[in-house]
Formats: sequence, C-alpha cells, structure tokens
Amino acid sequence: MEEVTMPSVKVPRLTGVKRAEGRPVDLLVNGRNIGDDAFLIVDLTDEGFELNDVVNMLSTSELYLQGDMVKRITGKSVSTVRRLLKEGKTVRLDPQQSVVAYQYALVLEKATRAFGRQSRAEEWLRKPSTYLNGRVPVEFIRHSLGFQMVEQYLGQLIYGVYT
Repeated sequence: MEEVTMPSVKVPRLTGVKRAEGRPVDLLVNGRNIGDDAFLIVDLTDEGFELNDVVNMLSTSELYLQGDMVKRITGKSVSTVRRLLKEGKTVRLDPQQSVVAYQYALVLEKATRAFGRQSRAEEWLRKPSTYLNGRVPVEFIRHSLGFQMVEQYLGQLIYGVYT
C-alpha cells in the first residue's frame, strides 16, 4: 500500500515585522520606567497599549509571531493587524487585550530568566507542564488565574523556592 503524505498546513504568521531589540515588557510600555508599580500598569492597561508597541513586543519572539498567538494576544487576526499597521493610524488595544498582552510579555521575560535563554523559554511555553497538570503554559497565560500559576512557578524556578 502506498503511503500518502498530507500537505502541511501553513500556519499564518505576522511576517514583515522588523525584530525589535529589548525586553518584551519595555517594548510594550514603550520604554516607560514602570518598575514594579502595579498602579501604573493598571493605568497603562486601562489606557490600552498601542498596537505598534504590542507588535514590537511580539517581534521579540518567534512563538508570539504565529497567527494563533497574535490573535490570542491582540484579539485580532494576523491580516487585521497587518492592515492596521499599513494604515498607519494609532490603534489601541482595549483594556482586557492590554492586560493579556502584558501577561504574555511578562511571562516571556520571566521564562527567559528561569531557563537561561529565550529559545529554551519558548520551548517550555509550548509543551505541557506537569506543574500545570499537563496544561501548555502559553495557552494558560490568557486566563488571570492561569497567568498567576505560571508566574508563580517561574518565580520558584528563578529563586529556587519550592513549596
């Protein structure tokens, strides 16, 4: 019996975006010094992050440039993001989308710190985690409680504190 190979499905990606240099959170907040000021983060997310800043944050990660991730983080399809960027108008994410974008940026930074390299962090983010009862971290981040669990676990890895 002859084996039939199925054509591979092309995953949409946000292409044509220049890779931005810097930490994801810094790019997202457009270089503002936010430190650990939770009130400032709340204010910034209420205002809504500019789509250009979100795209700069996304551009730091091969994982985050994938179509499903673009939609998960921005709430917009790859084609919509491309069109909005091309139009050149200032577009802001709504507060909820901004919170999600912040969560993804922060987790990418913490995972990179915990695993030593961004490539290792992205690999961990894609795979089911026993700490998360077999859930995939990158899929769990968009939920506020899932984000807290992922962030707590990464903190434990960084500081070597396990409960």
